[in-house]
Amino acid sequence: MFLKGEKVKFLNEVGGGVVTKVERNIVYVEDEDGFEIPMQDSQLLKTEQQALHPFAVPDFPETATPAAPAAPSLPAEPVLRDHIDLTDGEESPGTTVNVLLAWTADRKKIGEATYHVHLINDCSYHVMYVASILKNNIFYGIQAGTLENDSLIRLADIQETELKKMDAWQLDLLFFKHGSFLPQKPLSYRLAIDEFYLEDDAHYQNNKYTDEKAVIYNVSEQLLAAEIEKAIRKAPGEEKRKRQIDVPHPPQTDQKPEDLEEVDLHIEQLTDHPERLSAGEMLEMQLSRFRIALEGALRNKQKRIIFIHGAGSGRLRLDIRRILEREYPQFRYQDASFKEYGFGATLVSRV
Repeated sequence: MFLKGEKVKFLNEVGGGVVTKVERNIVYVEDEDGFEIPMQDSQLLKTEQQALHPFAVPDFPETATPAAPAAPSLPAEPVLRDHIDLTDGEESPGTTVNVLLAWTADRKKIGEATYHVHLINDCSYHVMYVASILKNNIFYGIQAGTLENDSLIRLADIQETELKKMDAWQLDLLFFKHGSFLPQKPLSYRLAIDEFYLEDDAHYQNNKYTDEKAVIYNVSEQLLAAEIEKAIRKAPGEEKRKRQIDVPHPPQTDQKPEDLEEVDLHIEQLTDHPERLSAGEMLEMQLSRFRIALEGALRNKQKRIIFIHGAGSGRLRLDIRRILEREYPQFRYQDASFKEYGFGATLVSRV
């Protein structure tokens, strides 16, 4: 190993010089004429006597004195960086969490929109957050920090061309208060990016959080809905039926209109052995059932279909809407009634 300032000579040729820098196995040597020559470290030898050089000037005392024994080093106390002292402060009221993700859009012309992503903390808890995006099965960090109660922060500005390259938006959240408080379960939320949905101005609504119209995703409610749906599906002795996740359920006194059909895309409704399928095979089976229902609606002149896909990660919902946008322009879609289906269904209508 060669160090900056050492004197060396060339192994297979005449000459040598002083090491000026080292980059991996390449050593730069300044010869007596002042030229810097890159050499492989294997082609250099250290001279037997090293002379001091301007690049290596250690300070030597004029008179050598015996060095005093070094005092034993004590472990340094840990340094707390950016810590938050929670011991002071009074308990604030409120024992529920409510976190939302808001998307606003600046549209100059078609294909040149900029989307502004906001994190909203609409509860009495403080939130530690980590925001990232998923591209090609790799997560890329966007922002991390602490959001005070009843406040809003902009997480990112995304160009429309970049939006199309994203697969999902990931949020990981931790809740706390000063003083005494009721602990809340950390939340991990993934939003599948639906560029067609975000491009449609009809989905942007006035709200109490942003000055501009926005698409609002209620992180807390959607995760709760997904947990309720999961509990229903795992309930012992539960018969296969349409998964409704409204809380509470409205009284079922009226029958569905004749022009309205329901198609349940839960994998348990499509096969008796879902455990034998991979995630990709399940999605393929669900989308196949979706296409069959659409083709049947065209043949039978069915006006409206409700596809029950569940809340979940949002992948099936996103793929359904992509297929409608690209392959079935004669249909339009919207979220089905929240009172009846929560976040777990899409209403498709013939134009």
